[in-house]
Amino acid sequence: MTDWSVLHHAYGTAEDVPGLLARAAANDREAWTELWSALCHQGTSYPASYAALPHLADMANVDAVLLAAGILADGGDDEVRAEHAASITRLSKTANAVLPDTDEDAYTYVLESVLVLEGVLDQADVLSWGMTDQEYEVECPECDTPMFVVVDEGVSRTEEGGERPLRPADPAALEGLGRRVWETATAHGKEKVAHTFRYVFGQATCPECDTGFTVSEVLL
Repeated sequence: MTDWSVLHHAYGTAEDVPGLLARAAANDREAWTELWSALCHQGTSYPASYAALPHLADMANVDAVLLAAGILADGGDDEVRAEHAASITRLSKTANAVLPDTDEDAYTYVLESVLVLEGVLDQADVLSWGMTDQEYEVECPECDTPMFVVVDEGVSRTEEGGERPLRPADPAALEGLGRRVWETATAHGKEKVAHTFRYVFGQATCPECDTGFTVSEVLL
């Protein structure tokens, strides 16, 4: 039995967490908002956050998967993962089960959750944050110039307006994480997501110094 009174979250004592979890399990949207704010405030996790993992695993839904991944992305070190291995395994199974039927807008968030739960990624929202507007902000690895990787226009662009064409990855040449996420999205019929991943794991050129680089190596 968890003694929530000795644990804390972003706002102090975690005594309110059991009630929030019960409301969230009944699909109370306000409770989910409050849980995110308390347990994963601006990407920071707390002792109460890890104590909530078994309860999130019990819920076995998309909301629980996303929150658990957010918690682990910030604080999922080896000790936390060892202590909560059973819950993480259950959450991972849920994430993989719901992924194929997730709508395209939320798909990359759930896919990222799969990767975080598996320990493949240690960041949340890094792939998904630019998916909606088809634009990722990065810095040149050579001269540190800020730029935008604009997928739907196929260019890298600086704020001053300099542009260079992007070179999307050839799917046949993808390896490692790039191949996995592209193949997964393709197998699930998420064509826009798979298309964007070709640019995320493709090549960009800095308009300022003409240095070429792989987008994912700067982004991830």
